[in-house]
Amino acid sequence: MTTQKILALDFDGCIVDSVMEALFISYSSYREHINRQTQIFDNKEPTADNFLHLISNYPLQVNKFRYLRHYIKDAYDYAAILYIIENNLEVNSREEFFKIKQLLPGKSMDNYYRYFYEVRVKVSKENFDSWIQLTPGFSCIDKIRKLTGKYRTLIATTNSKESIVGLLATPYLNLHIKKEDIIDLHISTDKIIQMRYISENYNVKFKDIHFVDDNLDHLLRTQKLSVSVYLASWGYCTEEQKIIAEKAKNITFLTEKNLYSVLNSSL
Repeated sequence: MTTQKILALDFDGCIVDSVMEALFISYSSYREHINRQTQIFDNKEPTADNFLHLISNYPLQVNKFRYLRHYIKDAYDYAAILYIIENNLEVNSREEFFKIKQLLPGKSMDNYYRYFYEVRVKVSKENFDSWIQLTPGFSCIDKIRKLTGKYRTLIATTNSKESIVGLLATPYLNLHIKKEDIIDLHISTDKIIQMRYISENYNVKFKDIHFVDDNLDHLLRTQKLSVSVYLASWGYCTEEQKIIAEKAKNITFLTEKNLYSVLNSSL
């Protein structure tokens, strides 16, 4: 009897490079609910059509956003990154990051969070072709596509399936993953809860869930369930996190080059 195995892929930072899309959506939301007079990007009005051109004049702010991206757990954290950029703060640890996050008022953050997803859905519907330019697949997308065509594959993400499903279509990413197989923030933004959901609802043992993520913290936590975990080194993890993963006994280090061969042999 063949053992049921599942490939569970993170989306942002594993399948797609969504930094520019996240910056566009979070900047739009930040201007609306955190600071209407923000001087980030000189407070210029963003649109999906003009955003890449707009931010090309602000490389330091863009690079800092990308650098701080590895602290992200959910959409609230993007507001904290923009606050750090706006106030020219230095952050050297996760603890420092979340202390700064606490400085942002809860009501404003909740409004920001709701607006974040409203903007994402609105823009993706009204200007999909421009929006998708902010969310390109990584250069290993062909290997990911080959895996999803061969093995039972889920997406385990803190994003929303409404934002993802259109990108999976043939003209774009062309990934063979059904909408109902996107385990998203509506289940939980906690990857441990997502792994438990997958185990229970897909009748698979934890050790037979092969979970790929670029967030080392997610992997360290889910590995405690005995999930088989892999670091997507092409994503938003830092060099320090890559070193930790390479040395760890229970984390498999993936590169764009070995992605297919390693997962194909494991599945």
